[in-house]
Amino acid sequence: MKKPRLLYLLLSSLILGSVSLFFSACEISSGDETVREVSLRVSGNYVNSGGIPTQQSGQLITSLFISQNGDQLNAIDNLGARWTGTIGRASGNLATLNLDGITSDGTPVVLTGNITIDGTTATLQGTWIEPVIRAAAFAQATVAPQPTATPNPITTPTPGPGATPTPTPTVTLTAPPTP
Repeated sequence: MKKPRLLYLLLSSLILGSVSLFFSACEISSGDETVREVSLRVSGNYVNSGGIPTQQSGQLITSLFISQNGDQLNAIDNLGARWTGTIGRASGNLATLNLDGITSDGTPVVLTGNITIDGTTATLQGTWIEPVIRAAAFAQATVAPQPTATPNPITTPTPGPGATPTPTPTVTLTAPPTP
């Protein structure tokens, strides 16, 4: 009689332990949390006093303050709405971007296009997409100078006064004689 009860206790413990382990397992982060480094810095206050889009619903959006962390973008417009997005591709002085936001009347917006950098001037050109409106978008910002690759000079030691330079060894290759 004791053997079935012992087996029952053993199986119950095993099942309870497995369930506990399952619910206490480590969390695995999603791929959406990955930040990719890009070669351009596009952070700045993008402004167009006539309105960033040529047509939109709600109050006029005239500026987007964009901050960048790798390929991740966050922005706040002049009306206080928050925008989020990413840089798709960055090469040379051009970056593609997508930003998702909302107008003052609650209409969702996707701003997609390019940012071109010329010195410290960034130009955003793209398309403003609402459910019933599609319009051209344009704004400019002053951005930080872009990083450039600077070569590290290699210094060659020169002999001091009275020192004799060591000659560079010469290697002569000869072919074995043909039989």
